[in-house]
Amino acid sequence: MKVEETGKIFGNKGRIHGIRCSISRFLKGMRSNMEINNEMSHEEEMDNLKQAHKEWRQAELYFQNVTDTELIDHAIYNMEAAKKKYFYLLNQVREKVSHENA
Repeated sequence: MKVEETGKIFGNKGRIHGIRCSISRFLKGMRSNMEINNEMSHEEEMDNLKQAHKEWRQAELYFQNVTDTELIDHAIYNMEAAKKKYFYLLNQVREKVSHENA
């Protein structure tokens, strides 16, 4: 393996770590925002969940179709952030429903 290839490999790991950190910070901020807006109606929650799912699907399509190597990291970041947002909102709705049914 050439030195240039090694740099690319380690550089990609660093970028992936950076993306994960960014996603984590995003979700922490989103969690605090969700706590503030805890009194959303069921309809608003479902609309948010549907929108988050749509954003996740769009991010996946973007990732599948991106051709510029410089945009691949961006596509991965968007896709992972959208996925985590969707599952976060889904879990919030599930928790609320289970508390209401308990």
